[in-house]
Amino acid sequence: MGITVIGITHPGQVGELPGGTNVLVLADDGTYADEFLDTDFRAHQLVVRAHGRGSAFFGVADKARELGADRVLFGGAHDTAASFTTGEDPVLVLGVRPPGGPIACNAAFLERLDHWPRPARAYREDVDHWLAENALREGLRVELVSWRMEPTVPMRRKLTA
Repeated sequence: MGITVIGITHPGQVGELPGGTNVLVLADDGTYADEFLDTDFRAHQLVVRAHGRGSAFFGVADKARELGADRVLFGGAHDTAASFTTGEDPVLVLGVRPPGGPIACNAAFLERLDHWPRPARAYREDVDHWLAENALREGLRVELVSWRMEPTVPMRRKLTA
């Protein structure tokens, strides 16, 4: 595997890194930039300015295209999402965990993304729907992935309450 760009909006989202060359891109309003850059994550690290989920995704995706990345994993994507982003046909992977789960795509999808006009709504929280609408309109592959959510109440309390 070549270059994987992993987009995060908080340093706490950095998990286990996949094999190959990894570039971590923090997309935020500057709140966590110093903390992020001062931490050695054993990967290349960049910061892009972003305000909102869509703005963060586009900042990461645009940086990935500049770097010639093979794939983008955004917002905590895991192995299942990453496994779909191999191959040469454009593919978009969306997490179904509300409020908008992780997003993953490959280089072929990034090339298509570059040609779609980006309305204001896509820069806010509606980026997932906007990506899916455009991909489906062009007949591209879209995978929906559900991953485990951390329980908000310990299971023992749920069973005894």
